[in-house]
Amino acid sequence: MQTLIYNATLVLPDKLIENGWLLIEDARIAGLGESATAPAQVERKIDGLGHFLMPGLIDLHSDAIERQVEPRPEVIFDTHIALGEIDRRLASAGITTEFHAISLDDNEFGTRSVNFVHDLAHNIKLETDNLVRHEIHARFELTSQNGFETIKKLIKTREVRLISLMDHTPGQGQYKSEEGFREYIKRTVHMSDEKIDEWIIMKKAQKAMVPERIATVTRLAREAGLAIATHDDDTAEKIAGWPKLGVTMAEFPTTMEAATAAHKLGLVVCMGAPNVLRGKSSGGNISAMATIQAGVCDALCADYYPAAMLGATFKLVTHHILSLPQAVQLVTLNPAKAVGLHQDFGSLEVGKIADIILVKATARNPRVLRLFVDGQERLTHWEG
Repeated sequence: MQTLIYNATLVLPDKLIENGWLLIEDARIAGLGESATAPAQVERKIDGLGHFLMPGLIDLHSDAIERQVEPRPEVIFDTHIALGEIDRRLASAGITTEFHAISLDDNEFGTRSVNFVHDLAHNIKLETDNLVRHEIHARFELTSQNGFETIKKLIKTREVRLISLMDHTPGQGQYKSEEGFREYIKRTVHMSDEKIDEWIIMKKAQKAMVPERIATVTRLAREAGLAIATHDDDTAEKIAGWPKLGVTMAEFPTTMEAATAAHKLGLVVCMGAPNVLRGKSSGGNISAMATIQAGVCDALCADYYPAAMLGATFKLVTHHILSLPQAVQLVTLNPAKAVGLHQDFGSLEVGKIADIILVKATARNPRVLRLFVDGQERLTHWEG
């Protein structure tokens, strides 16, 4: 099956092609170029109406599915219902590959549990009608014995494609004080003061086991060929030791010092797209826009709000921070490189998998008009 998309503005890694064309043959990109070179005889033609033709977005970190499972405290929906709902939302946001960021801790965060990751993996395998690709990003809480046992099994069974190493003990990274941590827990999961006290004591008691757990998990991940990320680092000193353990990505560094150090060491620095779109961090940490302007941010992820990825991309362009090809790389090619998918995904290049979106850049919000995954059109919003 051949599909020709013509009269579109192609967003390539290094330039735009106005009034361009792109040919999809079966699941891959078979050709592209300027209008004068377009093939004449094809099975199907689609008029791009001058809109932007881009690679599908690759989101390495989003916990948005948690709110589909538990939209209100203790109101739980079946995982297959939540997966179907988030699948449609991701497609509408232009995300063709999603890494669901699922925490492995001691079940103190509701849906953030070792049970949920197995349930989600099971439902991803069962569902054959998803609009987009679904992968699992396992967030291993270093002070969790349950998480440690589970991550080892997940790596062995290849149920995850990306792991990240987290330490959310008060005084570490995201939570600079115990009081700030307590406030977050109360606001998020409505835990009592007594329960929070028990949890903090338990976590602090496991701190001595963290170095051994890091060594074990990173070794197993390297042997399995999985990408490894670090999470919420706040100093250059913390960053310095990660590359020798096989870490390739730094998620949400909380300070410019940490972001700069990670970038210099060749780690893919990934910041939150909602941070860009809102103009500030929800946790009071460094502005993602500041890291982009400083040239030390390499990728953006949805974090908790899938629609932010496309919005942040175009905000960077309209605010004259980056060119459109540069901005698009933050949500496509660079994330693909971080997890070793760039040979097949992340850019409009001949031979790559045809995960493609057609985007109308309106005055207020960019809108996905068409979405292709594996060369198949999965979503269409007709123009009025």
